Amino acid sequence: MFGIRGHDVILGMDWLTKYRATIDCQQKTLALITSEGESILYRGSGSIPTIPLISATKACKLVRKGCPAYLCVVEASDT
Repeated sequence: MFGIRGHDVILGMDWLTKYRATIDCQQKTLALITSEGESILYRGSGSIPTIPLISATKACKLVRKGCPAYLCVVEASDT
């Protein structure tokens, strides 16, 4: 299992490709296949995000203007 619950995450294309991801925006689902061949389906709750989201372009502009930025890395583990 990936251990990601209750988070909005921006995922990279390499990560999506590795797990043969299928994103269905209308159904709010993300289907993945683990390296062991297990199918996993994440279903969005439909809740409104508690943190306002901005585009990567806007974030880069804000950082160039001196706004603080924080990077969060999520890594799945077997433990």
